[in-house]
Amino acid sequence: MVDLLLTFIGFMATCFAVSSTLPQIVKAIRTKKSDDVSIRFILILIIGLMLWVIYGIGKDDIVLILGNSAGMGLNICLLFLKVKYSIKPLKEDA
Repeated sequence: MVDLLLTFIGFMATCFAVSSTLPQIVKAIRTKKSDDVSIRFILILIIGLMLWVIYGIGKDDIVLILGNSAGMGLNICLLFLKVKYSIKPLKEDA
């Protein structure tokens, strides 16, 4: 019973964490602007999520694998939008 509850909590945590990227994606698509998004942030987050996926595979943990894979997919989408809609995607404001 405790394992089932922890799995449910893990999936809920994943839903909240992964969905946090959606408003930024929707805003970039709607406004066709993404200059306010840091490309460094997106790249570092994608790398971190990828490492969590690898860790999840090593631990055979479906919550880590699915959740972080979804997060990676959304952030790769955000990276694409950043490059597509930014005036200078690789130039960061100091």
